Amino acid sequence: MTQAQAKKIIAVNLALWFVAMLLRPLIQMLPTGSGAPPKIFEVLVPIFFIMLAGASTWLLKAAIGTPKDD
Repeated sequence: MTQAQAKKIIAVNLALWFVAMLLRPLIQMLPTGSGAPPKIFEVLVPIFFIMLAGASTWLLKAAIGTPKDD
């Protein structure tokens, strides 16, 4: 893996975790008629967190498994 590829993988991984950090506060700021977030978000947010963690893990696994070009 070249230096440019490594930097790109790190940037994408950090972007995934940045989205994960901002997801819950953004969801809670959504306006609703009752003033409370919809109940479906209690299910969707953890599922989305798991998907982001899986994408990050897959990305790092692919990066570690890639041989370095000399």
